[in-house]
Amino acid sequence: MRTLSITDLHFNDKPLGLLAAQKECVLSILRTQEYDDIIMMGDLMMNRKPTPSVLLALKEVVDYCVSANKPLTIIRGNHDSETKADDGVTALSVFDSPTVDIITHTDTNHLLKRVYIPHYENEQHIIEALRGVPKGYRVFGHFGFSGSLNSAGDCDFTIPLREFRNSCMLGHIHHFHERSLDLEEEKITLTCLGTPYTTNFNESGKGNFYAIIEDDEVTYKEVTHGPKHIVVNYDDIADAAEDLNNTDYFKMVQVHANKLSDTENHLIAQDLLGMYPIDCVEVKYRPIFDGEIENYYDPATSLFDLTRDVLEAYVDNSAVELDKDQLMKGLDQINENKESHN
Repeated sequence: MRTLSITDLHFNDKPLGLLAAQKECVLSILRTQEYDDIIMMGDLMMNRKPTPSVLLALKEVVDYCVSANKPLTIIRGNHDSETKADDGVTALSVFDSPTVDIITHTDTNHLLKRVYIPHYENEQHIIEALRGVPKGYRVFGHFGFSGSLNSAGDCDFTIPLREFRNSCMLGHIHHFHERSLDLEEEKITLTCLGTPYTTNFNESGKGNFYAIIEDDEVTYKEVTHGPKHIVVNYDDIADAAEDLNNTDYFKMVQVHANKLSDTENHLIAQDLLGMYPIDCVEVKYRPIFDGEIENYYDPATSLFDLTRDVLEAYVDNSAVELDKDQLMKGLDQINENKESHN
């Protein structure tokens, strides 16, 4: 059995032209590889409530798989879920058919020795599913583990490595990451496959992959076309000419300019679009002051007083469940500490 695995497509109809580039990139991969079935491991769309354009683009991808007689398994991701309620409701269910299996809740394919685990906001659901995976089965899912970072650089999963007893191929984490674990009887691999193209400017410069799994062998294929986010300093534009001229990509460029010194900043985007085959460009100004510089300013007078009246007004006019008495005790303690330091 030869399986093509891909994840985190994040189909998005903004900016103009991105959705078509995403769709063509995915279809190109599907058309040029040899495989028996396909597993898409979640986050096929950027927004929980997708536009008709996004659903129609996904339909073209699904229709291709059906027409090519390639069974397709789609695992629900967090962006695919209508809410954070862990109820499995997703717009992807409109594609469910005899040859397209939409995984809304944990499911097991004993014939192929696979367990599919979708995204759950409550990590305990994932942990319980991992504990129930039979020995020798491979897990496909949409979640991370302790130490893996999302595209914003945050560690939003805390599942301990000790909970993993089977090899896993995972979506959700956008940067490729592989971790080998030596268990008592066997060695397993945890793979965060990452996206097949960049999905935001924070991912500029990263590698993009999909996987071919045949028996126990996994081959990672790098994607060298499709959407690409490029971040470049205004002074370094000439050095980035090779990337900016590469027509294999749909290029979204963010230029970091110095508002105080770069000449005619308002023409930067216009000039770049005239010089290079760029599809989308935005200009972002670097901060005037270095945020790392220490500030020793110590006002001689109080700039703001946190009083009992302020706290009472906040609690009375906010939709929060706070104990007013506890807040007042805390305020009294703050004032006592101030007096002791004066």
